[in-house]
Amino acid sequence: MRDGWVDATLGDLISYSIGGIWGDDPGNSEIDVPVYRQTEFNDSGRLTTPADAFRSITESQLKSRTLLYGDILIQKSAGTPTLPGRVVMVPDLKNEVATFSNFLNLLRPDQTKCIPRFAFLYFWFKHQAGRAYEFQRGTNIKNLDLPNYLEETIFLPPLHEQKRIVDLISSVDSYIEALQQQLDSAKKSRNAVLHELLTAGGDDWEYKTLSDICEVRDGTHDSPKPSHEGFALVTSKNIKDGKLDLESAYLISPQDYIEINKRSKVEQFNLLISMIGTIGEVIVIEDKPNFAIKNVGLLKSTEPILSRYLCHYLGSQLGKNAISLSVSGSTQKFISLGKLRGLPVLYPPRENQKAIVEAMSLFDQQISKNLEVAARIKNLRSSMLSDLLSGEHQIPSSYDKVMGAA
Repeated sequence: MRDGWVDATLGDLISYSIGGIWGDDPGNSEIDVPVYRQTEFNDSGRLTTPADAFRSITESQLKSRTLLYGDILIQKSAGTPTLPGRVVMVPDLKNEVATFSNFLNLLRPDQTKCIPRFAFLYFWFKHQAGRAYEFQRGTNIKNLDLPNYLEETIFLPPLHEQKRIVDLISSVDSYIEALQQQLDSAKKSRNAVLHELLTAGGDDWEYKTLSDICEVRDGTHDSPKPSHEGFALVTSKNIKDGKLDLESAYLISPQDYIEINKRSKVEQFNLLISMIGTIGEVIVIEDKPNFAIKNVGLLKSTEPILSRYLCHYLGSQLGKNAISLSVSGSTQKFISLGKLRGLPVLYPPRENQKAIVEAMSLFDQQISKNLEVAARIKNLRSSMLSDLLSGEHQIPSSYDKVMGAA
């Protein structure tokens, strides 16, 4: 450990800690205020403003829990084990007087010992590194044992070195933010071009139902027992943002895999569409599949151009509007197999389908490359932060000159 660095704990960074409050419905107590919840957290540690919830609490409750710029909010409870320990740093809320919910805890950095953003980076890094897992308690609901978590040991640099670390990581964050803005702009342009192509049809364009142009099935409705080894069982939650996430799918036995595939075997160039929860997420299976599906729509077309066109159409605003009109359910949204089969689809001639697929392919290739760059930079940031917080790696003095000239 370098000179000037000292052994400390996460708790040594904090001067004030208090749990949140949910309060009553508006108008039932002394004062109505915005209440921030874990739904306003994002993965980069930013707090989405303004708060969605408005609750009524006493003045004394608000006085002890008013959010200030630089405060850290840490998530204490969740049904998912990856969430307890997540943190956000409270931004400048301008003139908003706000508090936070009972699933959160306020951690106010001790500015005699640390820069608030440095404290936030330490908590963010600890959660990303998985250090919060061993401090979770409970079965269905995971609760963070915060007092013991705050005893986690750290290496604490002097204030001037904290500032150098914060400045360096902030410069990387600015680059990541710029990349994200470029990605958002590219996606917006892609969707605008897709909409133009879909609404520029001629007299030979027509509407057909999904069942007119492909075979429509769904996966099993049963719940086969998880297996330690075997085949992945894909559900709606494994289809997101145009990708299939097999890593988070649980495994089923070869026997269950065979039984499910007797009814709904997925083949190359078929489409999968989510039917429960977030409805309408759709992907084309480009490679030969080796998994089964549950409560997922299966559009069986083996023609690549038609499959890719359908994927673009169903993911367009026109397709999403059609899907939304077929959704049922209040607490749990779903689309039935019958309504999925009857879903209206704009069906242009094959040459127009091909032109749309080729145009979108150019956009998607560039977006994919940009996503890879952003992922590499985020990984670099995590590695850099790990090295800097270890106390074993020093920021070169040449970096100070660069920052001074910026």
